[in-house]
Amino acid sequence: MKILQYILSSFLILCTTSVFAQQDFDTWDEDDDYLIEKEEFVDKFTSEYYSAWAEGADPQGVIEEGFFRESFAGLDTDNDGFLSDEEWLIGYNYFYDDYLVNEIAFIDTDDDGLIDYDEYYEVIYDTDYFTDVDLDSDNYISEHELAEYVFNNWDTNDNGVLSRYEWNSFKLYYLDV
Repeated sequence: MKILQYILSSFLILCTTSVFAQQDFDTWDEDDDYLIEKEEFVDKFTSEYYSAWAEGADPQGVIEEGFFRESFAGLDTDNDGFLSDEEWLIGYNYFYDDYLVNEIAFIDTDDDGLIDYDEYYEVIYDTDYFTDVDLDSDNYISEHELAEYVFNNWDTNDNGVLSRYEWNSFKLYYLDV
């Protein structure tokens, strides 16, 4: 299954926007070789950030319902409990274009111009979005699965390391959200 180059758990948007904005590349490049290897990324991510978005999760990881609820919350940048057309388009452009149509009208079943959580869940539940992140198919997203999934998507040239350019590309994205 094709995994989007820029797909990233919108779970992370909610919990890491300010974290990554404050971090710099050198903080993650522990061996000072001007590259962030997968092991460096996974170690740092799991030790410092997993608990921020998995608060209250089962020790095995985050279940599907929790993942979707936090994904929705991450896109709801104005925290009003709804996704506007603009918020939905950000989600679509960065996360869902392989999974869903981009037309808000398709998802907004009550035609109020906004997507509430129930409307969002109704369409996202039947996609492979959760299972693409759940790498071992155990119905939980563990800290290592999420960290590896994020790393793999940040590694846009698939060479197994993050360059400063790749790091800054996603850091800028987080600052824009």
